[in-house]
Amino acid sequence: MKMIQAVLDGSASAEEVEHFKQNMDACMPCIETYKLEKCVKEAMQVKVEKKCCPEKLVLDIKAKIGLTLLLLGFIAIEVKLYHIFFSC
Repeated sequence: MKMIQAVLDGSASAEEVEHFKQNMDACMPCIETYKLEKCVKEAMQVKVEKKCCPEKLVLDIKAKIGLTLLLLGFIAIEVKLYHIFFSC
């Protein structure tokens, strides 16, 4: 299965592709799995639509992350102050 995925996504070396082709000719489960995986990959490429994320959404997410980090900083300072004043 890993070899089939590597061949389909182009990450297999030339030697691996050649070995796969030789094995596939003699292995019916490999042939069927390869055909199925290839169809799934092609269907996904056709169906998946790439869209850019709206800039306003990006800015809103960054602002919320920044606010969260700021609040965590305040909490960390409060915890340190608590330990300074109340640890005896």
